Amino acid sequence: MIESPVDILTSTPPRPARDALTWEDEGGGAESAPRLVSLYAPAPGLNALSFLAGAAGLERFYWAEPAGGLTVVGAGVAAEVIAPPALGEGEAGPLAVDRFEIVDARARRLFDGAILRPATGQTPDAPAAERLARPRLLGGFAFQDDFVPDNTWSVFSPAHFVLPHYQLAQWGDATFLTINALIGPDEPLAESLAALREALDARLALPVAVAPARPLERPWLRYPLSAGEWRAMVERATDLIHAGELDKVVLARVCEVRADEPIDAAMALEFLNSHYGDSYRFLFEPQPGHAFFGATPELLVEKTGGGMRTMALAGSIGRGRTGAQDDTLAAQLLASTKDRHEHLLVSDAIRHSLAPLTHDIAVAAEPTVLRLRNIQHLLTPISARLDDAEAGILPLARALHPTPAMGGAPRERALALLRHLEPVPRGWYAAPIGWLDSAGDGVFAVAIRSAVTQHNRAWLYAGAGIVGDSQPEREWAETALKFRPMLGALGVEETA
Repeated sequence: MIESPVDILTSTPPRPARDALTWEDEGGGAESAPRLVSLYAPAPGLNALSFLAGAAGLERFYWAEPAGGLTVVGAGVAAEVIAPPALGEGEAGPLAVDRFEIVDARARRLFDGAILRPATGQTPDAPAAERLARPRLLGGFAFQDDFVPDNTWSVFSPAHFVLPHYQLAQWGDATFLTINALIGPDEPLAESLAALREALDARLALPVAVAPARPLERPWLRYPLSAGEWRAMVERATDLIHAGELDKVVLARVCEVRADEPIDAAMALEFLNSHYGDSYRFLFEPQPGHAFFGATPELLVEKTGGGMRTMALAGSIGRGRTGAQDDTLAAQLLASTKDRHEHLLVSDAIRHSLAPLTHDIAVAAEPTVLRLRNIQHLLTPISARLDDAEAGILPLARALHPTPAMGGAPRERALALLRHLEPVPRGWYAAPIGWLDSAGDGVFAVAIRSAVTQHNRAWLYAGAGIVGDSQPEREWAETALKFRPMLGALGVEETA
């Protein structure tokens, strides 16, 4: 697992890249598919948020890990990997596709035979530079397997990953800009490299002027689900739990924000970085004006070489105004029978999901308290060794999603109930979001504390885990607390 800048720069190397000057020398022919070519150069003068803002009007992508970890920014599209919806009905309901297998197979084909090299001759510590600058697919999945694009989620797919045309990667003091392109077998490689080098140099020389972030003017706020409707949802869930049909289900509600002007999701990242730097911050904007973004504290899975890590994150309480109040609330959370039960369901399910794919599973004996800016959670770190490191990260993500922290337990019964109970489709909310590379390594977070924009409108999502003794009013208050990061990012509400 990644613990320091050194680890990511010395992690599993990519699969061998071809490195010849002509396609013919590499055995390619006229019938061969285009190959990925990537050139990179140091970019110490580029700032991630400025680079993102300067790409306004293009497809844009952003990923930043906690505590000053890896940051990746993408602009434009060099290649896409998409799993389309499966339309039609089967005996058990809507047909679904195995999105994870589709993405895995297509990603492997994309990276097969890829060329990665520095733009100008020798680069100091070239292996480390290549590991930071190497191309990454950025993207994610919908929450449900049978997701069909609709309304707010009209430009999203069951799974969608993008290899950016320009990719900025930062880790510690190192910053690299990579240009990615697919080159046809009939195009001379030397000429293609020269053209890419020229484009990369031009992008590095381009000044970026960034307008300061500003809050929305006269935003309009609406909660489509009333407190009474929420109570009915929670009571229906607890009735099923008491009847023995479920152990837990996670219910979500939405908040709608409208503004007089288009909402630029990228502008919200400055707030999220400064206020929620202990979370994974992300933005996926496959079409200008249509963006999914957020700041989530929850890691789904991180894979580096033969090792992986994840976490059980369930059980919540607010923050105090003083350190003493914080400690009191944390002690209440640790002592809460309801929250400990909810948390144990999650950690046990993760261990069970990992068992067929891993060994040496290590689960902390007792949960700790993760303190975020406005909320505290029960946290249990989990790590393991992979039975097959070559399998990549996606089989792990497939096995883990959704954990009981996002769906419920048993999984399939909980998901069926969510389809019936929740009045607003989740889209990509609470689903895997992150990146993967040619080595099969990567990181996926769980896309909570998130919102999706559509021009001048945004939908914010927040959920709460429901077990047998859940109280509707308490769960309503918990979701209100979880709305605050995204409301603050949009400048709609104070987040003291």
